[in-house]
Amino acid sequence: MPEFTLPLALFNFLPVLFGALAFALLARLVQRRAPSLAWLGWMGSVLIVFGGLAKALWKLLMAIGGVDLTWLSAALFPLLGPGFMLLAAGVWGALRAAPGVRPGPLAARVALLVILGAVGVAALRTWGLGVERGWFLPLLILTTLGNLSLSSLLILAAVRRRLWAAATLFALNLAMLFALPPIAIMASRSLAIHWLEQSLTALGTAGFALATWWLAGALAASSATALNRSPARRGAGR
Repeated sequence: MPEFTLPLALFNFLPVLFGALAFALLARLVQRRAPSLAWLGWMGSVLIVFGGLAKALWKLLMAIGGVDLTWLSAALFPLLGPGFMLLAAGVWGALRAAPGVRPGPLAARVALLVILGAVGVAALRTWGLGVERGWFLPLLILTTLGNLSLSSLLILAAVRRRLWAAATLFALNLAMLFALPPIAIMASRSLAIHWLEQSLTALGTAGFALATWWLAGALAASSATALNRSPARRGAGR
């Protein structure tokens, strides 16, 4: 693998910034629509951002002085997997929440069960069976499942509100999920391939952030409208 150049390493922070904006919007969405699930949104968002930040810092250190802190690179999927699953559970609960009704614990319980199952399989493969990097595959599957669940929920929510542009951007970002792995596992990767990979990631996360902003705004507007039309509000205005 060629050494990372400083411009490439710095460019890798761009998707992290776009992602941080999008995930903060989603966490606020969960907090506003389902306050009891806010911890799912914020904890999931923080884990995802820290995962991307750890990978970006690893590339920056490699570019600056060839310092290879493997734990920074390896932290990506152990953070992304639980993060996406928790955030997806929070968004699911928030989208289903009725005004004034406290959502049940089902979303949190399912997310935690799936996460514990993946971590258990990872531990068994690594320490029980002695598989080299045995943790990688279960946590990669967890990340893919969580990302797919989150993207599907957002696409469905956008389609239901006729936000076609947002739905398209969410779908394009999901397509990146399947387009990038073949590039990542290429045996020979030139610097141009690295730039292609990072450019696609940046475009996908930028579109995801924009679509999230549109959807969050539409949901906030619909919540305000529903609140104004509620019997209690109408009665208070008399």
